[in-house]
Amino acid sequence: MNHAVLQPQVRTYLLEHLHENVAAFVLRSHPFEIDNKELAQQLVGLQKAQAKFPLLFNCEHVFYPPKVNLEQTSSWETAVYKSKIVQGDSMVDLTGGLGIDDIAFAKAYSTTIHVELDPDLQEIAAHNFKTLELPIESHQGDGISFLKEAGLKFDLIYLDPSRKTAATNKAILLTDYEPDVTKHKELLFEKGEYIMIKTSPMLDITAGMRQLEHVAQIHIVAVKNEVKELLWILKKNVENTKMFAVNLATNQPVFDFNLDSTANIVIDSPKKYLYEPNAAIMKSQAFGEVCSQYGVSKIDQDAHLFTREDLIQFPGRCFKILEVHDYKPKIIKRQYGKGAHAVVTRNFRESVKKLRTIFNFEEHETNYLFFTSIAGRGPVVIEAIKIRS
Repeated sequence: MNHAVLQPQVRTYLLEHLHENVAAFVLRSHPFEIDNKELAQQLVGLQKAQAKFPLLFNCEHVFYPPKVNLEQTSSWETAVYKSKIVQGDSMVDLTGGLGIDDIAFAKAYSTTIHVELDPDLQEIAAHNFKTLELPIESHQGDGISFLKEAGLKFDLIYLDPSRKTAATNKAILLTDYEPDVTKHKELLFEKGEYIMIKTSPMLDITAGMRQLEHVAQIHIVAVKNEVKELLWILKKNVENTKMFAVNLATNQPVFDFNLDSTANIVIDSPKKYLYEPNAAIMKSQAFGEVCSQYGVSKIDQDAHLFTREDLIQFPGRCFKILEVHDYKPKIIKRQYGKGAHAVVTRNFRESVKKLRTIFNFEEHETNYLFFTSIAGRGPVVIEAIKIRS
């Protein structure tokens, strides 16, 4: 760490150039005896922190790590969400990284321990904890080794394993991660009451359930309709698994259900309102449970759009249906061609890009055309107005 970048005049200068292109910034001369790359690293950190973790952005003496570490860390919204899942007094993060999750955990737990293998990143995290005046105990080293040697037990053990190689960047199996938690389950349960594991949303849920065995909860966490992570909550002697689909930074309700639910999908023709589930629910594939909990019907088995006669609070976008037309290109072109419409496809053979080309659509924020299918009717176009995002 070069503490010179933490001088007040340097921070003021960086904030004055906050919206500048970093590639151009690094090539110019600056009024400090600080390497341009080190200055640029802090500028990138401020730019990312302003949107991703404002708690750091608003603190004067925070030091930012390289860009790759900033991109790998949790957003503040997801960190706060994690900190509220398991109640307890003590927790340890075995793969601490920059420590954004631990900053949130420290506000919920009396004892928070951060362990990070990379010495440079651990030094930065420890500095930032001190700057934020948080009582987080930080250690440099391997998290699994720390847990073996620590004469302590914890209410919660948290791990955010990393992908092993670029070749497995989709990380669909737990064996694609390091550490491989499946090899350390006995140790984890010896030392912790609950285990929380964060993985990529690409991880196969069925395979994860089979490998982890003791899954009490699965949380599919989206932020503004983009699924960011899966959270696996493990506890010994669990009888059933509950799944949560949450869309943070929205007003949408949390959708939760037991994995052993036998709720059936109900299919019906479009009513007055159309409902599009958020990305977290789409990942869950629990469409029968959606029908059961919200009293809605699917318009087709594979369309993943729901309908109901009245307007309700729903975990997704809501639309009022204006017209439903069979998909006959000449009629659609005459009715809507060269108009302004947002275009959505669900179970439709053409892509949005191709449809925009065929019909010369312009963009629109609230007027929608759904190119989809209706059970027993085939391909259709549903004209609708967005009521709620």
